[in-house]
Amino acid sequence: MNNLTIVIIDDEKKLRELLKTYIDKIFPNHKHEIILCNSVSSGVEAIENYLPDLVFLDIEMPEENGFELFKKVNKETFEVVFTTAYAQYMEQSINEIGCFGYLLKPFDKEKLKTIFERFDLKATDKKYFKFINTSKNKRMLVHLDDILYCKADNNYSTLYLKDNQYLLSKTLRDIENRLPTEIFSRVHRSFIVNMLHVDFFDKDKNGLVLKHEIFENEGFIPVSASHKEKIDKMFL
Repeated sequence: MNNLTIVIIDDEKKLRELLKTYIDKIFPNHKHEIILCNSVSSGVEAIENYLPDLVFLDIEMPEENGFELFKKVNKETFEVVFTTAYAQYMEQSINEIGCFGYLLKPFDKEKLKTIFERFDLKATDKKYFKFINTSKNKRMLVHLDDILYCKADNNYSTLYLKDNQYLLSKTLRDIENRLPTEIFSRVHRSFIVNMLHVDFFDKDKNGLVLKHEIFENEGFIPVSASHKEKIDKMFL
């Protein structure tokens, strides 16, 4: 579980810092980033800027109730764990919000560890791909369905969407390791393709023809000899 971005929203400074300390101890050898916020408004700003994977959210806060957060952000892009001293909010949290976890105060480190273990298992079900747009040095989030393919460019990669493209400071191998193999397939040393957007396999030209005419390739992605047999079986 590497490169996790976590936002903690709680009006009590000691509890924010305590939760951060517990998380740091759970992942002493893993890279993660934790942003601490003291209100819903600062939490919204952090979510928009940092695009977190996981949000720990207090419910009873003086300025705004924690539930107000979901009127201001897209909750599909992250998982939320409610952190509260009040068990009576559990039904609303689960039935209305669909929270990932519910952590009662005072915090139990073992229960926190269990939450992260569950999150690690669910990580493969993600619907979004997070990356840094190299040209603008800005964090971005795109739906997996919107990705057409990814092309290698030396130590960089270009991500092609239906209506845009982005340069990423990652190798194609790095990108491949972060995309679900159920949808994306490596078809060439320079290409990973979203197979949901493929129209057919042109065996004569050894290439995939996409459903959309896009950019300089006009919807054609070459398939190398080493991947031809695998791709051929997909279209039997």
